[in-house]
Amino acid sequence: MSLESNLRAMERSREAYWRRYPATSPVRLRWRAVTVRHCFHVLPGESLLELGAGSGLWTRHLAEALRGENPITAAVFNRDLADEAAACRLPNSRVIHVTELAELPAESFDYIVGTAILCHDAYAENLAALHRLLKPGGQLLFFEANYWNPQVFVKNTIRPIGRWTGDAECQIGMRKFELMKRASHQGFTKVEIVPYDIIHPLTPQRLIRAVQSVAFILEHAPLIRDMCGTLYIWLVKPGEPQRPQVNLASHPQLFGSTSVVVPCHNEETNVRRVIDALVATYDAYIHEIIIVDDNSTDRTADVVRDAMKADPRVRLVQREPPNGVGRALRDGYAAATGRYILTMDCDFAMLVPEFRDLFDCIADGHDGAIGSRFSHDSVLINYPFFKIVCNRAFHLLVNLTLLRGVRDVSNNLKLYRADILKTLDIEEPHFAANMETGLKPLLAGYDLREVPMSWINRTTGMGASSFRIVKVAPGYFLGLMRTIWRVWRGRRDFRRPLADLQAAPESVDAPR
Repeated sequence: MSLESNLRAMERSREAYWRRYPATSPVRLRWRAVTVRHCFHVLPGESLLELGAGSGLWTRHLAEALRGENPITAAVFNRDLADEAAACRLPNSRVIHVTELAELPAESFDYIVGTAILCHDAYAENLAALHRLLKPGGQLLFFEANYWNPQVFVKNTIRPIGRWTGDAECQIGMRKFELMKRASHQGFTKVEIVPYDIIHPLTPQRLIRAVQSVAFILEHAPLIRDMCGTLYIWLVKPGEPQRPQVNLASHPQLFGSTSVVVPCHNEETNVRRVIDALVATYDAYIHEIIIVDDNSTDRTADVVRDAMKADPRVRLVQREPPNGVGRALRDGYAAATGRYILTMDCDFAMLVPEFRDLFDCIADGHDGAIGSRFSHDSVLINYPFFKIVCNRAFHLLVNLTLLRGVRDVSNNLKLYRADILKTLDIEEPHFAANMETGLKPLLAGYDLREVPMSWINRTTGMGASSFRIVKVAPGYFLGLMRTIWRVWRGRRDFRRPLADLQAAPESVDAPR
């Protein structure tokens, strides 16, 4: 069979599959659409090709997740499905009936995506065709059947069972290492193939959220993760992408309002990158960017001083020993003079386009927004299993003892009214301070919202994180126990003592 014959068969089989499970299909398709947005950190105007869009079931979720700001080309291989998709008239989307992939112009798409369309016996040829269509630096993200999932394995091994359950004749389960080899051979780089999605399509709709909470752990657990139903396939074409310069500061009431506080320890490879990304994307919002150099032994401070020459809003707070994230945060918050404080880590440059969800939340009138790694629309890639177990255990304890419905308050991505953080009594000197900045304001009654955010483990080029779970876990536990004890005794005032509020940061190096 030809490649296009395979794609026609796969598209029809996949269409029948999604329609067979009306209770779970919309939820799972939405998750995958949100994953596309969070993993690519798509900017308005960047173009997507959806391969094998069928009747537009997933196209609808893609257009919604991308706010209708990105031109989507829905390539459909069956004429009747193309007509059905075109009738939907989705915003900023065009449906094309494709008989051969060679009809599409080379290097014409920033991203190519698909779900259950690539797992067929001519997928190597398919990858070569997609490589031709991507722009230099373009990316590909597909969700495909995992060969080692027990159900997929049986259908692949006993072909009559596969055909009886609706699989296309050409359909196969994909093996991670074989796929990595083929993708590399076709010229893709940064090949990321991760088992994903352990939620079965027959899961009762009322249980999906509860099952997903457990799935966050199981999808990262050794051995179990290899049996997930889907492979998340993320490939990059070599080259330097020409990303648009896009202004995402769209709320006039927030112009000039925000102090960004970034604690740094040996972050010379990341600090200029995050400063430039913030200025390029949210220039109108930024009142100042405060880099807190927590006793770095590299060139972090020198890099920041160079950035200060280009933009006087960049400020440097240089700390003296002892080190500690909590101490750095206290000094950074004390130095801030904006109406709002965006607190973040130095390796968040790739997440910057997602921050507008935090600003949207503030513009809606809330006191603050927390970037949540474990909301129902969040994305986790290569997250350490033990770290997930500790995080989920911590939040289970929070839910049992203090607050219901809290999913992720222990990270350092938050946008609050400045007075909340400037007056907050941060007692922990190290990483556990991030728990205090999330939990204590909620207990004090502030209106905070958790906003879905992606979390991707550091690559080699981003440097090494100083976060070590074995070292920091006791601090989180003791800080939580102290907070529980205070709340149970009726104390919910977590403001700093007046003498501390009047103290200045240890040293500020900034031209004003």
